[in-house]
Order: sequence, then C-alpha cells, then structure tokens
Amino acid sequence: MENFEIRNRKISSLYFDLAIDRVEENDMYMAAFFLKKSLIYNKKNIDSRNLLGLIYYKLGDIVEALVQWIISKSYRERDNLATVYMNEVQNDNTTQDKYNAIKLYNLALDNIHIGRNDLAMMQLIKGLNLNPNHFKSLALLSLLQLNIKDYIKAGSNLLRAQKLDSGNFQVNKLMNYTMANTKKSEVKEKKLKNVYSIKKLEEDDAILSKRYIKLTTNQKIIFILLGLSIGIMSYQTIVLPMMGNRFKSEATNDIIKYADLVNEQNKTLRDLTIENAQLKSDYDSASIRLKAYEEQNRLFTSQYETLNEIITLFDEGYISRAARAYIELDKDSITDETLLILLNNAKSRIEGIGATRLTELGTESWNAGNKTQAIAYYQLSLSINPNDPETMFLLARLYQSLGRNADANPLFDKVIAEHPNSNYSKRSREARGY
Repeated sequence: MENFEIRNRKISSLYFDLAIDRVEENDMYMAAFFLKKSLIYNKKNIDSRNLLGLIYYKLGDIVEALVQWIISKSYRERDNLATVYMNEVQNDNTTQDKYNAIKLYNLALDNIHIGRNDLAMMQLIKGLNLNPNHFKSLALLSLLQLNIKDYIKAGSNLLRAQKLDSGNFQVNKLMNYTMANTKKSEVKEKKLKNVYSIKKLEEDDAILSKRYIKLTTNQKIIFILLGLSIGIMSYQTIVLPMMGNRFKSEATNDIIKYADLVNEQNKTLRDLTIENAQLKSDYDSASIRLKAYEEQNRLFTSQYETLNEIITLFDEGYISRAARAYIELDKDSITDETLLILLNNAKSRIEGIGATRLTELGTESWNAGNKTQAIAYYQLSLSINPNDPETMFLLARLYQSLGRNADANPLFDKVIAEHPNSNYSKRSREARGY
C-alpha cells in the first residue's frame, strides 16, 4: 500500500508540473484539467489544490476557490497558503460584489431555460459590472449576443474572456466565429481591441425598447383618412403603371438572392471544411503528445514497481527471485532521479550481499544433496558477479563431481588465469591435475 501511495504522489506531482506550464501560457482551461487529474492521484496535494483555487478565483468563481482552499486547510492546518488566500478574500471590499455576480449568473441561466434571454442578458451585464472578471458570465453573454447577431459586443466580451483564459476551446471557437462574421479574421491580435472596442455595458444595451406616441381618437381617424387618400392617389398614378415592371424585377431579385444564398452556403461549407481540418490537425497533435506522455508515465510506473519489488523481495528473504528480477531489469533505460535512487538501493543489495548469499545457498543445497538446486544458485550468483573466484571454483567442482568436465574445466581455467594469486587458483590446478 505504501509503495502504491508513493507512485500516486509522484504521478500527482507530474500533473502539477504540467499545470504550471499551462498557467505560464495563460491556458487556465488545461491547467485546471491537469490539476484535477493531479488531485485524483493525490487528493492531499496541497500545491495542486491551492493553485486550482487561484485559477477559480482569477476566473471569478470565488465560491469554487473557497471550496478548494477550505479542503486544503482540512488536510494541513498550519503553514498553508490557503489561509493567506482566504484572509485576503475576507478583507477584500469587492468580495460581496463577486458573490452577487455569481447569483446573477445563476439567475440568468434560469431565465435562459424558460426562454427569457433579454432578461438573462440584463442580469449578466449587472453581474459583470460587479465583477468584470467573471469568465462564465462573459462567455454566456457573448453567446447570447451572437444569437442576436450583435457581433461587436460579443467580440468585446470574448476578447475580455481570452485575456483571462487564452486556452478555453469554446471561447476561442466563438471568437473565430465572431471574427468571420465581422470580416475581421485577418486582423492581427494586437488590433482586436480596437476592432471590438465598445462603451461600458449598461442595461439598455440588452433590450432596445421602441417608443410610441399615444394619439387621441380624433387624431387616429384623421391620420387614417389622410392615409387612405394618399394611398388611392399613389395607387392610380404610380403603382399601377409600375406593377408589370415590378413583377419582373421581383423575379430577377429572387434569382439574385438565391444565387447569393448558394454562394454564401458554399463559402460557409469551405470555411467549415478548413476549420474541421485545423481541428483534426490540433487533435492529432494533442493525441501524439498525450500518447508520448502516457508512454513515459507507463515506463516510469513499470520501472518504479519493478525496483520496489526487487527491494521488497530481497528484504523479505526471497533472494533468488529478487536477483532474477534485477538481472532482467533494463538498467540503462532508467534516467529519472527518483528511480536512480531506487536502482542504487537495489544494486547495493543484489550485487553486494545478494551475490554472496546466493553462493552460500548453493553450498547449503549441495551439502543437502540437492545438486541441481545448488547449480542454479551458483549460476545465478555468477550472473550478478561473474568474476567471483570462489563461486566459479565451487560450481566447477560441482560439475566435476557430476562428470561434466566439459563444463567444469573452462571455469577452473578462468580462475587460474584471472585470479592467479588466490587460494582458489591453486585448488583449481589441483582439480585440473597440473
């Protein structure tokens, strides 16, 4: 269980590092995504939880931010930056306005569900006047303005939203749509502010009411009679002579309108095709990066688990199993600093005490009459330390006792050649008969 928790904490830290990179690029959408993944692996990752709270706070979600900081404090009461953040929120004079902005956003959602979009727009504008950085209100208001084709105001609000979070996919897609409809798709980013610059939002921007002049009954009758007289005169002197030409003109106009409509639909189709190709390219690129990361994470996890298994098996007395796992391990592929510490730990056990202990186990098995097991232990010991003269000599003598001189003699010769000053060199000569 402890090893599993260590692995999860490591993965959680990796996701936190990815989130930091995204924050530096002002990509709050992906930063929040990585932080949530980080907390899945380690819910007590204080740094990830506090940073997620800061992202929520930047985007105007003060309630979500406080939730993260409260949870953070429940895991670590002292020396926690969450305390500082919560105190700053408490001492901020605009905190109540930010709460009210969220309430207005929720009311706007309710009104949209029942079809009262105009009222929802008014509530969102009020909320943004209280908290100009409420990301959700900016995005929703932009969507409502696009619905009524008010592209300039929508572009202004989307630009404000992009400054808060440049990586939000939905907002960026809405901005592309807005720029296409205002024919500003070629405008450079630094000029967008001027393109979508409008005055401060007021409630009257949401609904444009028509004004009517109330007439008396007599005034209404006079205007009706006057209108009829003018209408009859116009019909006789102007309308009738032009009727034939108008019908021809209308037919021509219908053809022109239809052609324009077809051209517009073709243009829209081309734009969507280009956009789809770009989205596919972005998706493929993201998939490649994700697969690379997953492969890196898989390799790290596999190496981590193997090293821990080797150390655990050795400490629990399963020397031969630990040694086999160590021999099969691809040591050259291990580059992570944390894993290198574990590798050195395993190496000190297996190549130090482990090889010696395997030789001892081989001798114990030989003395017990189990020569096959003894050979296995000696061979495993030599796989770890191939130049140990004692193990080579013992294995050679064991082969010799079994009549396997073809296997024994090369080992005797190696001891004599490579360790001429050792006691095992003299004993090997005697065993060889010279």
